[in-house]
Amino acid sequence: MNDVPQQGCTRPALREAAVAAGASSLATRPRLHAHGGRGRRPQGFVLVAVLAALVVITLLAAAVALVSERAMAEAQANVAAFEGEVAMTGTRDTMLYLLNTQRQTFGGITVDDQMVWSVGQATALREDVEERGGQSPLPIGNEIRLDGTPYVGVGETRFALQDDAGLFSPNWASPIFRERFFQQRGIAPPEVPGIEATRLDYQDPDMLYRLGGAEAAAYRSKGLPSPSNRPLVTPLEARRIMQWDKVLAGLDDAAVMSLLTVSRISIPNVNSAPLQVLRTIPGVDEDMAARMVALRDQTPFLLVWQLVQTFGLPLSDDDTLLLFAANSGTLRLWHNATGPVRVIHWTLTPYDEGGRPWRLDYEIALPRDEVTDNALARTTQTPLFAPPAAAGR
Repeated sequence: MNDVPQQGCTRPALREAAVAAGASSLATRPRLHAHGGRGRRPQGFVLVAVLAALVVITLLAAAVALVSERAMAEAQANVAAFEGEVAMTGTRDTMLYLLNTQRQTFGGITVDDQMVWSVGQATALREDVEERGGQSPLPIGNEIRLDGTPYVGVGETRFALQDDAGLFSPNWASPIFRERFFQQRGIAPPEVPGIEATRLDYQDPDMLYRLGGAEAAAYRSKGLPSPSNRPLVTPLEARRIMQWDKVLAGLDDAAVMSLLTVSRISIPNVNSAPLQVLRTIPGVDEDMAARMVALRDQTPFLLVWQLVQTFGLPLSDDDTLLLFAANSGTLRLWHNATGPVRVIHWTLTPYDEGGRPWRLDYEIALPRDEVTDNALARTTQTPLFAPPAAAGR
């Protein structure tokens, strides 16, 4: 009897407790949802870290690609420079071989054994033929000229020959050509004796002053290198002589090398002299010098007296001109794309015992200029400079 009321009181309480528990569960669901959101934050952090890592990897890959590209470009440049050096060396040695083995005519260095004679020329040039052992000095048209004309060498190499007889020699030029040279360079006649005195004082071995000259003490007082007390060994050395800055004013190193020589040349070779040197000939002005260059480009001059008469030059038999190149000169080499111009001075020495038939006296590197870059190089008719044959031929 007592147990029934207790059960009747307990069931409503249980139901109320259940209802209260349900309400409490509903009330706590939003917080559980919010708690569940906080549980996904580590996934977002991992995504950001992955993206950052990808960015870093991309930057590293770009840096590696840039470094690789630069390394490849540098390697290609080194290969091109090496190939250019090999081509220039091949061109140099080929030209030295031709200079020593091929016959020279009024037009330059021949590239084969052809000879050309016409009626009367054998008689007119008998003395020259006899001096040359019966070899004709007449041009045949395929010569490599020695007047600075650019030619195609091995590969992309270009070269130009200039014999020393076509240039002006400050050391040895004849007085009549020396006077004209200073006149062209804008030196007034009263200044010439002093300029010549400084050159002679620079070269002689004593310490005696010439009138208007300068010795070692004068050079030291101006902070300049002392005189060499010997003849000039390169044309650029003329810049070291006091007062010669006036003579060479307005000329860069390339222009000096194209104008001066230090060889024992007293009179010019009209078949190879540039326009500036042709103007040192008495009676030759700029227009006449340009005509001479144009005429010899078609047919080299063959007889001095005909040249003198044709242009009405005031020259006597003693003031003769040269028609042949000297046994020395310069060889200019440059790559068609890049790099400096190399100027090599050569001297043929066929009579030296126990040595090579040539001597390389000096080499000078000069910067490129527009004339060199834009020069239209001619091709030669020698197979020594022919491009390599295609594969299978």
